Amino acid sequence: MTGTGPVDVQTQRELEALLTEFAFRADHGLAATVHELFIEDGSIRGPGLKMQGRGEIAEQFAGRARDTVRVSRHLWSNPRFEKLDEHSCRVTTAVQTFIHRQADGETLPVAACTLVVGDSIDVIESCDDGRWRFRSRELVVMFRVERG
Repeated sequence: MTGTGPVDVQTQRELEALLTEFAFRADHGLAATVHELFIEDGSIRGPGLKMQGRGEIAEQFAGRARDTVRVSRHLWSNPRFEKLDEHSCRVTTAVQTFIHRQADGETLPVAACTLVVGDSIDVIESCDDGRWRFRSRELVVMFRVERG
């Protein structure tokens, strides 16, 4: 799929809000609601990740929500917007994810964290209710550093 033209500023802001909402939910105890940000047959793909449909996404992120030892922060930057058609856009961003473990409520030394850096290629579509939702998210990992 190639882009068909520029994405207007208002749409860019709405797409950025969706990207930020995903990161916030994943990182702040709301992972069990991440599936709401996807269309019914949406998908997530990446190294070791393959989720198809809201049901699988809900199941995976519900497990994440139960893991109270894992702490993460998802960061994105440098968005590149492409209009695919009247109802969908592709957004490519540089992403960093920091993953850390806590023991008994105490944060472990930073030396025990994982850093993942790569690109996220997201296809996002405008739904009948006027909201933007992910059709697909693909993580392309450039490097991963695990310490710990």
